[in-house]
Amino acid sequence: MSWLLSRYGNRTVTYSNMGQYSGSMGVTLLWILLWISRSGQGLSAEQLSTKIFFLAETNNNNRVTLQVPPAVLKGTAHQWMWTSHDGRHSNTSVAQITSSMSRNPSWNTQAPFSQGTGYLSMQTKYENAGEFVLMQTKPASAVLARFEVFSFVVKATPNYNGNEVYLGSDVSVRCEVSHIPDGATLQWERHGDSTSNTTLFYNKMAHMIIHTVDQNYQGRSNCNFRLNGELLFRVHTTLSVQTDTFNKPYHLFRESSNSSEVKLICRSSSPSSSYSRAAWTMSRSPTSVTLTSSDKVRSDRFSSPSFNGYDFPLQVSPVTFEDSGVFTCFFEDNRFSSVKITTIRVSESGGPPGGQPVVVRCEVSEVSTDPLTLAWMRMEGSRWLLVKQDVLTKSHPNRTLSVTLPSLRSDQLHWQCAVFTEGMLRTTASLTFTLPTQTTMSSMTDDHLWTVAIVACIAMVVAGVLVGALVFYLKRKKTAVTNLPLTQKNDPVYDNATDPRRDQESQKGQTGEDENEEVHYSEFALGEPRLGDTNTARSNQESAVIYSTLNI
Repeated sequence: MSWLLSRYGNRTVTYSNMGQYSGSMGVTLLWILLWISRSGQGLSAEQLSTKIFFLAETNNNNRVTLQVPPAVLKGTAHQWMWTSHDGRHSNTSVAQITSSMSRNPSWNTQAPFSQGTGYLSMQTKYENAGEFVLMQTKPASAVLARFEVFSFVVKATPNYNGNEVYLGSDVSVRCEVSHIPDGATLQWERHGDSTSNTTLFYNKMAHMIIHTVDQNYQGRSNCNFRLNGELLFRVHTTLSVQTDTFNKPYHLFRESSNSSEVKLICRSSSPSSSYSRAAWTMSRSPTSVTLTSSDKVRSDRFSSPSFNGYDFPLQVSPVTFEDSGVFTCFFEDNRFSSVKITTIRVSESGGPPGGQPVVVRCEVSEVSTDPLTLAWMRMEGSRWLLVKQDVLTKSHPNRTLSVTLPSLRSDQLHWQCAVFTEGMLRTTASLTFTLPTQTTMSSMTDDHLWTVAIVACIAMVVAGVLVGALVFYLKRKKTAVTNLPLTQKNDPVYDNATDPRRDQESQKGQTGEDENEEVHYSEFALGEPRLGDTNTARSNQESAVIYSTLNI
């Protein structure tokens, strides 16, 4: 496995050792122009902001330089300020440059930085990354240049036999950057396309697992750093895969679920070395079971193709939690492959109805000699947020990591349990929740109530309009009656008044007595007195006469 470094445009980094800068007319002229620009208009820090990238390495003498000429004008003072990406240093003065009227500029630097005529230099170490600002302190304060230095660390495991990896093993790669500014992404890609292998980004690190590598995975994978979609930096890793599995044991981690599977490879280096028999066995203390053989290629969840004399893979689907153990492949009496599998599973309990607490659990089947880290992560936006982790050892009393949620919220639906060894991602297991049904029904009820309220308001408005129309009609009718001519008002009006007792008697059959009853007439004069009329009685003769029949 090899690493390559790419740089784009003028965002370069110097790795070679550099001697003392001897000076040049071009550099001096550049500094003079910068001085004139600062004095006349003021120098914007953003105009000279430069991004520099380097791959952090240990045990080497490579250096990175910040190339800006120091002040050469007499009677001035400058300094380099440093704010580290890891937060340990903030606005720390790492170099002071002074120039008196009588002598040349002098430097005073603090480790791990050193000076050169025209630049500030540092080793390519991860902790040296950060923001560097060159500023003038005398005779006036001004920012002259600004640099953002990013450091990258790349690691791969397992890395066997130089640049080669074992056939059938899982390869984990990690790419880490010292700082992720807003709008930046760090992503693994293969041949320009996003990889379909397991990937995870959190805490400024991009992890990728290439499962069950074979010759199809040989080639280059890229760790790309982009800012607002623009590719600024790239690190390449090239895989070279061995051709056989003989005497090459390795360790795999797999999730236990209905959709999980694993393919174990058992292959000879040469097709010409034809073997007559092959078998896969599984050892789980204290027993060993034959799963498949050249005579029996299928058994329950285990299957193998027909043996061709040199290649006999084993497919396990689905993977159960009890599949943890050692799988061994034999060609006749020769052990050609040995794979140890550790399984993990995730589960949940509690929760709705009533908004009950939810408990998520992640369990690993075993912990070997090497420490193992279990971590629960929750999706926040497009990135994973670490919620809880625990380091498990062989003597650890339990192999479970749990997280309790007081209640299930919409931002707590996507969870992932990750397994790390030596800081490298080995496998993940996902857990996805859905909001309770009653939440959806409640939303539907609210919508229904809102609709009913709107209909009720419309009905009230319509009723109000109808009532208003009715009142208007009655008032208009009353006005019409009141305004009739007087002659119409004084027309005779007849009405019959009947004794209720007579009605009752008539209902009892006494019908013949009505003809003998005597009719009496009474005259009532209704009139309107007229002013100046002394003969009121005569004027009343013109009034209307009302006849009423009284039955006594």
